[in-house]
Amino acid sequence: MGLGAGILLAAMLIGLVLLYGQSKERWRWKKVFLTTLVVTVIIACAAWAYSEYKNRITAQSEFLSITLSSEVSDVRFIKGNPDIASVDENIWIFNDSNKEPELLVLFEDSVVKAVIYIGKCRYCNQLFGLGLGTTFEKVRKRLGEPTSVSSSPDQLKRLASFEKWNVVFILKENKVINFGIYDPKLGTVTFFDRAWGTGEDPGLQM
Repeated sequence: MGLGAGILLAAMLIGLVLLYGQSKERWRWKKVFLTTLVVTVIIACAAWAYSEYKNRITAQSEFLSITLSSEVSDVRFIKGNPDIASVDENIWIFNDSNKEPELLVLFEDSVVKAVIYIGKCRYCNQLFGLGLGTTFEKVRKRLGEPTSVSSSPDQLKRLASFEKWNVVFILKENKVINFGIYDPKLGTVTFFDRAWGTGEDPGLQM
């Protein structure tokens, strides 16, 4: 069950208790209780079903409004000009509303190869219910063993690729710090030495 559904059900329960306290002498509470119980179960089941559908495991082709294999012009049309770009324009970084790095787009031959979330908001974005702070064990339990795992030059980070699902997770201290999608047909995503100076930058190369 999601956080929103939990809050809704808790609010309904509190409201029911308050209502009972004010009207216990006048209402047929057995019928009210049973009706409320049925409604609560239906809402809980619907919330669970929606969560399972939303987080179902399928190959990903779009993330943060950007589709794999989109052209440079398409990304510029959707996101505007990047806040940071490499000299060869193969790496674009977009900031959030607080001017903090949020999105990294990798290009190859002028088409999108990967879209990586590099922001700090723990609950803003997820893939399959996995996001910032998720342990590597939970990622593997959810998606199976990765197709490949590479280490950063300083050996502090690891990048796990799941080719079947077109997703990558970058981890530090055994927890996810960045994640996103990539196109396996355009090659793997790996680490390189160059630093961007953008906080928890994944340090990725084409």
